[in-house]
Amino acid sequence: MFGRIIRVTVEGDGGSATFIGDQSPEPGLSISGTCTQTIGSKPNAGTVTIKNLSQARRNMLGNEYDKVTVEFGWKGMAPWVLFSGDIRDVSHTKTSPEIETAIEVGDGDKAVGKGKASKTFPAGTKPKEIVEYLRKQMPGIAKGEIKGLDDLPATKRPTTVYGYAYRELDTIGRQHGFYWSLQNGKMQAVKADEHLGGNVLISAETGLLGVPTVTDKGVKVTTLIIPGLTPGRVIDVRSEFTDTSLAAKKDKRPTDQGGGLFRIASVAYTIASRDDECTAEIEANRIQGDKVKK
Repeated sequence: MFGRIIRVTVEGDGGSATFIGDQSPEPGLSISGTCTQTIGSKPNAGTVTIKNLSQARRNMLGNEYDKVTVEFGWKGMAPWVLFSGDIRDVSHTKTSPEIETAIEVGDGDKAVGKGKASKTFPAGTKPKEIVEYLRKQMPGIAKGEIKGLDDLPATKRPTTVYGYAYRELDTIGRQHGFYWSLQNGKMQAVKADEHLGGNVLISAETGLLGVPTVTDKGVKVTTLIIPGLTPGRVIDVRSEFTDTSLAAKKDKRPTDQGGGLFRIASVAYTIASRDDECTAEIEANRIQGDKVKK
C-alpha cells in the first residue's frame, strides 16, 4: 500500500470544490485529518485540516459550503468515502508562511437536529416499521444496512413516538436490543448479538501494524486503512506472534492469540497526505458461531 490519495470535497449553496492532497514536501496543498465512527448512536465526528487554501475558499467554508466528504485510496485503487458530514466549525491558524484551516465535521448533524416525530402505532406493529418511520423524519438520511430487526416481535400495545427522532430510536433500541447509527449519511441498525457481514481480512499482508491487543470482549487492532472498515461489519484478523508465556523459553510457538472473527464496534482513522502513516485503530467484539460476544 503506497501512493495514498486523499480527496476532500466541500459543497453547499456555493456549489462545490474538490481539493487533493499533495504528497510532495514542498509548500503547497496538504491534507490531514482524524475521524471516529462507532456502532452506537453517538454522532460520528471528525476533523480535516487543509493547508494553504486560498482566502476565497476559506471564506466560503461554513457559509456557502456546509458539507464535507473525505475520500481515501491507495495508488492503483479507486478512492472510497472515508467519512462525510455537516460542517460544525471552521478555524484558521497562520504558521508562516502557511495557513492551516481546520474543519470540524459531524455525520448527520443537521438531520438529527431537525428530525421530529409525532405518531402513534397500533398494537401489533413491527419495530422495524417504527424504525423506518423515524429514519424518514431525519431529512437527507438514506436507508443503510438493517440486520436482525425483522425477527423482533410485534408490539403488544400501541406505541407513541414523539419529539426528536434520534431520541425515540435510542429508546426503541434499548427496548429491543439493537444498535442504530448514522454512517456517512445512511442509517444502519443491527441487533446487539448480530453483525453485518463483510469479513474484511486484516493480516500483515493487508496492512496489519504491530500485534493485536486482546480485551475481555474481543480485540484492539491497528492497520493501514483498507476498504470496508465500517462499524457493525466483520473483520477476520490473522495474527501470529511468539507465545512468551510459561513454557516459552523451552518451546516458542506461533499462536493465533488476537486472531479470529470480530464485529467492529469503533474505528478511528488518521490520515495525512504527506509523511505520517494513514491508519485505522479498531475495537471489535469477538464472534462465536454466528453470534457476537456481549
